[in-house]
Amino acid sequence: MKLSLQKEKVDQAISYLNEGFADAWLIYASESSDPCLPLVPGVATVGPGIFLFTADQGSYAICSSIDAQDIEESGVFNQVIKHPGSLEESLQELMNELALKKVALNYSVEEPLADGLTTGRYRWLIKVFEKLDPLELVSSEPFLTKLRSIKSATELQNIQQAVDDTIDIYDAVFAKLKPGLTEKQAGDLFVAEMLKRDLVNGIDRTPSRPIVMKNNIAHRPPSDSVIEPGDLVIFDFSTVFNGYVSDIARTVYFLKEGETEAPQRIRDTFETIYEAISKCKEAMNPGKQGVEIDAIARNLYIERSYPEISHATGHQIGQDVHDGGVLLGPAWKRYGSSPYGELEAGMVFTIEPTIFMEDGIHFIVEENVVITDNGAEWLSRRQDQLISIPWRRGS
Repeated sequence: MKLSLQKEKVDQAISYLNEGFADAWLIYASESSDPCLPLVPGVATVGPGIFLFTADQGSYAICSSIDAQDIEESGVFNQVIKHPGSLEESLQELMNELALKKVALNYSVEEPLADGLTTGRYRWLIKVFEKLDPLELVSSEPFLTKLRSIKSATELQNIQQAVDDTIDIYDAVFAKLKPGLTEKQAGDLFVAEMLKRDLVNGIDRTPSRPIVMKNNIAHRPPSDSVIEPGDLVIFDFSTVFNGYVSDIARTVYFLKEGETEAPQRIRDTFETIYEAISKCKEAMNPGKQGVEIDAIARNLYIERSYPEISHATGHQIGQDVHDGGVLLGPAWKRYGSSPYGELEAGMVFTIEPTIFMEDGIHFIVEENVVITDNGAEWLSRRQDQLISIPWRRGS
């Protein structure tokens, strides 16, 4: 599976280089220092090493002999060069042989997942390249962001499995939820289900509790706060499969004694969120900008006198829960240029237009979708109705 995936991503990278972005893409890292390594090439070096992918002259790795075996066995490279102690000389020889004119490096101002080249290593490369024919160096940000964003067939299979596992665990946990549990105890139900399935949390890659919140809304771990009848509780949960994650949130109402459904205000809020997600999904066609999709949910809430969404309406997922690239977000300075990116087939997004109100009503409903040539398709089994946990005597 891993070799198949890496072959897909290498072929994808080379195809993007052949679109004229650059003659080659160079990764310089050690001790897994660059966040792109799990994506391409899927191997790492202990000591300093070079991974070079060219548009039309193959792919190369330069490494010490201690790192060579894993790299050779990956099958990713046409040639693995074991430097005798001088990485500089081996790199200069290879660059002279290939006669490259334009090379992309992993530095970026706005995209942290494309900013894996440290300042010291960048300066080292500049000194090495000074001894070569003139060479144009460019940021790999647009290239690497696209490579990360556009999922291959195997990547999509992995994400779908992570999504399916997450929904399966939600179903199992919701069958056991009851008032009287603390947030931590509710989180422990997820841990137990992960352990049954030999799965881990997609956030920290351990069988840890997800986000469970009845109040004090923030990205925080569960607390000792006790869940009471009449509470709305947010669950935000992710699992990982073969290095790829889901990101799905549900908000649950705990019925009071005598209630058969949640109060009208809560039901109306859920229906508004449901409509916002529907409208966003329907509009998510290739070529649309992220800011356009965000505005659909944002404007609907304002029209209905709900508070404006306090963050982006959605983000990409892949190897990370926040996978960079195009953001379904507003034109706020803190988001930089990411909301202006265009949706493309193969991108996977969350849709999560949250509502937080001063009267204690708070909702996160988060779904996962993939963009296709014909629009967005659900990856998650959609939440079609408000989840209510019945009151139980003795809870």
